[in-house]
Order: sequence, then C-alpha cells, then structure tokens
Amino acid sequence: MRRPRVGKIGPRTIAITLCAAIILCLLAACVGRTHSTWVEEARATSPDGRFDAVMSVETVGGVLGGGVYWSVFILPKGAAAPKDDKNSLLYASVLRGEKLVWKQNHLLEVHYDIAHIEEFQNIWGSYELQGRGWRPGDYMAEVRLAPSSPDFSFLTPDGDFKRRE
Repeated sequence: MRRPRVGKIGPRTIAITLCAAIILCLLAACVGRTHSTWVEEARATSPDGRFDAVMSVETVGGVLGGGVYWSVFILPKGAAAPKDDKNSLLYASVLRGEKLVWKQNHLLEVHYDIAHIEEFQNIWGSYELQGRGWRPGDYMAEVRLAPSSPDFSFLTPDGDFKRRE
C-alpha cells in the first residue's frame, strides 16, 4: 500500500492555485462597485433669477478603467447639483469648450466646441422638480445646443473623428 505524500506541493498544483487566485481577483474587480465623483463645473442663473442651469462632471473610476461624463440640469436658484444623471437635460461623454448661456427667460443654450452627446432633452418644465405632469402656470424652458462651429464638432468632414487635444 502506498502512503500519501504529505507536506510536498508540486509545481503543477502551485501553478493551478496561482491561476485560480488571479482569475478570482480579476472577476472581483469586474463586478466590484465603481467609484463615482460629481463636481459642479458651471452655473448660470436665468435672467428672471428663478432658476439655475447647472453643469456637473462625473468622474467614474474602477480597476478596469473609467470615464468622464457631463450632465446639465435646471434647478431652483441656489439648489445643490444632483449627484446622479436621473433628471439631466444633456448627458455627454465628450464635451470641450462648454458653457451655459441663458439667452433670455425660458431659453437656455449649451455652447460647446466639441461634443459627443448621448442624451438630450430640449424642453424642461418646473413640474419635473415635483415629479408630476404639466399644469398651466408651470415654468417652461427650451434648451438649445449651440456648437461653436457651423460645420462639424465631433467628426471631420470626411466622417472621421477629430483629434482630441
């Protein structure tokens, strides 16, 4: 009868154990929570002084990478910027030369040089702050995109991506 070997670990067992540990660490990193930081970048008050247009930048980090995303909101004057993009009017993954400009009461423009806008809503109403439908007398605002170039902002005329600087 053979006696089992006790106390010796072969190179194959070490290699398999090491590979399993690395795979488990990578899987844990993939499914782990990513850290998100929100910073208010710009604020512009409407001409009538009732509302602020706010641009926030979200930086998302994680083991396997992250990104930067821009969101635009309309809020009561002086209200804190949200820490999520739930009620954003604009959500962009690239935005350069960005600026919020109230052209007049009820008309907000989002100025930019380069943008990759993933979501955009051009009409906003104060009823959205209460989570209800429109009622007569609600404050309404139109939101316009205002690229600095009359031509392309994100692409070149031949359909390629502009270089990021």
